[in-house]
Amino acid sequence: MATIRFSTFLSAEEFEDYKINYNLVSLVFTETYNEYTLKDTIDKIGKDVCCTIAIQLAVVGYGNKSYGKVKFNETEIDILTFFKKNNVKSDLNINAKLKPEDLTPRRLIRFFRHAILDYLKINQGCQSYLFKKYCLDKNDDTRSFIFPGYEHLADPLTDHERIKKLLETYEYLDYKLNTHIKDRIIRVLIARGFNKDSLIYNKIGDLQ
Repeated sequence: MATIRFSTFLSAEEFEDYKINYNLVSLVFTETYNEYTLKDTIDKIGKDVCCTIAIQLAVVGYGNKSYGKVKFNETEIDILTFFKKNNVKSDLNINAKLKPEDLTPRRLIRFFRHAILDYLKINQGCQSYLFKKYCLDKNDDTRSFIFPGYEHLADPLTDHERIKKLLETYEYLDYKLNTHIKDRIIRVLIARGFNKDSLIYNKIGDLQ
């Protein structure tokens, strides 16, 4: 007489025959962002000028393939020309694959996030474009951390209020420009250890 099965799934006991020696398994990760590798690329180009450009991009901003100019040690630098000369990838399509050693404008900002924070702390009259145009709660505290890249600095244990202000800022930016940058910021924060449920804010809904 045939055995009648009420489930199409193996039980834990039945799966025992399919277990392997896990000590033989070596996982291969596909993470392409490695700051030790990027550090080597930046050292070859020049860390001082790379840092200067990162601060310019994070504070003054960029867009529509326009990166502007910046001065370092009294020398004016056309940033797009600098990118082309040093193979900084500034014109990528959405599906482009990056190597760990590749620099992009966003990777420069991420790498020099601590320097950008220091620059804003020291230069108290300076405001990032993100703060100036899109922050809804302007004060000296928010001025110091509302900038692109802060999402890679915030501490999941202590910075929930700051992240709330940052997400409100990006939400307003998305509302004004019809973009979805806030979603990307949330993905970064979750990957860094922030609780997903604590990242749901809807400040703009209150303004409509």
